[in-house]
Amino acid sequence: MRRSVAPVLPAVPYEPAAVAAALAAAVPSLGAVTVVPRTGSTSADLVAAARGPEPPPDRAVRVADHQAAGRGRAGRTWETPPGQAVTVSVLLRPGVPVGAFGWLPLLGGLAVVRAVAGLGVEAVLKWPNDVLVPGAGDAELAGWGTARKVAGVLGDLVADAEPPAAVVGIGVNVGQPADALPVPSATSLAALGVAAERVDVLVRVVRELVALDDAWRAARGDAVAAGLAAECAAVCATLGSRVRVLRPGGDVLEGVAVSLAADGALRVADDAGAVRTVLAGDVEHVRV
Repeated sequence: MRRSVAPVLPAVPYEPAAVAAALAAAVPSLGAVTVVPRTGSTSADLVAAARGPEPPPDRAVRVADHQAAGRGRAGRTWETPPGQAVTVSVLLRPGVPVGAFGWLPLLGGLAVVRAVAGLGVEAVLKWPNDVLVPGAGDAELAGWGTARKVAGVLGDLVADAEPPAAVVGIGVNVGQPADALPVPSATSLAALGVAAERVDVLVRVVRELVALDDAWRAARGDAVAAGLAAECAAVCATLGSRVRVLRPGGDVLEGVAVSLAADGALRVADDAGAVRTVLAGDVEHVRV
């Protein structure tokens, strides 16, 4: 993607009532919308609430102006300075088989891809939960090439809720200038030359997530029948790439990512030609 210099927008705090009203107007099917100035993790808040004595309704939304202890995969942190990023979590009670919940991180990522496309940014998915902008970096980075991460998604299953629920947490780097990004593999809309208001990005992302959730639910969680599997595959940069997968147990699988399974898992052809299914793990794209 060609980058330009965007004007640096001030880090303006959210006005909770205005943000809640904007979301409710754009997405009438949302449940309760809560906007807080600061929290550790919007997802952790909703997971705890879902297990509490008065659980929130389906599609309850929690937004934080500043998230101090956001979580990524494998216990990593997602750093977001005050007033510069979108941090939002949505509680879903989809009423579909729990085995289909593995699609939710991909659908969350696809929601971001759709949302930023409306801002002129061409983004792709890195299985299972990163949103990258190809060509956003000047230098090659191991495991990233010249792609840079603009957003991350985390799915939390709340299997002990009744009915079973999931929380989809999404973080999008919006206003951070390039020299304020926490790691070399990160980018932001501002660093890409896009001067975007956080509330606009938030509304776009939540609206797309709910639209995808609607289609997924209508197909009883069958992402293939809903056409969502094909849409995810079409924008998934992992497919066709040589990958190194560090699995939760510590073993490493290397091969070529060939497809998405019916449940959203990654199918990898190893060097012996066997196709292995990866349900979880850290995926690194390997340059050949």
